[in-house]
Amino acid sequence: MPPAMLDPADLAEAFALGRPQGPLTAVPGAWSNRLWRLETERGRYAVKELRGSAGTAGWRQRLRVAMAVEQAAWTAGTVPMAEPVAAAAAGGWLAEVATTGGDRATVRCHRWVPGVPATAVVPSPALAADVGRSLAAIHALGLPASSTTAADVDPLAPAAWHRLVAEAHRGGLAWAGELAGLTPLVVRLAERLEALRRAGRAMLRSHRDLDPKNAVVRPDARVALLDWDYAGPTLAASELLVTAVSFAGGADGEPDAACVRACVRGYLDAGGRPRPPDLLDTALIHRESLDWLWRNVDRCLGRRVRDPADRQLAERLAPRLVGSFAAEVATVDRWASRLLEHPERSG
Repeated sequence: MPPAMLDPADLAEAFALGRPQGPLTAVPGAWSNRLWRLETERGRYAVKELRGSAGTAGWRQRLRVAMAVEQAAWTAGTVPMAEPVAAAAAGGWLAEVATTGGDRATVRCHRWVPGVPATAVVPSPALAADVGRSLAAIHALGLPASSTTAADVDPLAPAAWHRLVAEAHRGGLAWAGELAGLTPLVVRLAERLEALRRAGRAMLRSHRDLDPKNAVVRPDARVALLDWDYAGPTLAASELLVTAVSFAGGADGEPDAACVRACVRGYLDAGGRPRPPDLLDTALIHRESLDWLWRNVDRCLGRRVRDPADRQLAERLAPRLVGSFAAEVATVDRWASRLLEHPERSG
């Protein structure tokens, strides 16, 4: 399927008009990047302003890997998702546009997906099963990672964690004591990650960030998967587990069992052949959650901050992430042993 294309002039004109005026409207709720809705004569687009280490070789290489996974899923036609849109006639997926402040923004474009953000929809077995089917379709693409967990999983250094805790205390962060209290758990996770690396498990390339904030429920009740920028190497069992738990809702931190089973049932019905996840699989999940927690602590300390809004977001997120991390680890580990129990009981 040839890529849809968006004339860069549309982007240039929209940004020149000044944000969020004219045909470009800010979409609230984005965390790592900024999202805009662009209205043109040719249709409506989602324009993501990428605010990471844009321009660096490592950043662009990771994004190329992610976009290759996304394009493979779109070409297969088996996954409800936003259509990626080339931003130039040559088929480039990134565009550089001038902003009113004189800077340049790196953007990606997709066709706008009509529907309701999954975060605003009450979780249900039907919704979870649909996501499970889509995950199975992604895994069925058979996109192998270039290596195994021995190379694709970074080690976790307890010494670096100790430095972070000390800096949080020196920086006067009110929740530095809670952060320090996570140290024994982080040390144990470091040991599990090292065991995972030694095991050298084969990985595949997939979405890697499936949760309600990256999904839209369309008018036909299908769940469209968005935000593939984190796509890359993962473990199939890890991704099934974290996806099932993420779309399960629940109360008091405990996922709704009917939704978890429905997601697994959807995965199985769509041809997925999972192996039971274990505590090495969950170590990969926890490492990714810890990376997000760590990044926000860094921002509270003034590092990796792009603008005042970045720091303000981190100051809201970090205490919540620190406070919930241990319970989330326990929940995911507990579900690792239960995931494939009676998936037919989907409610």
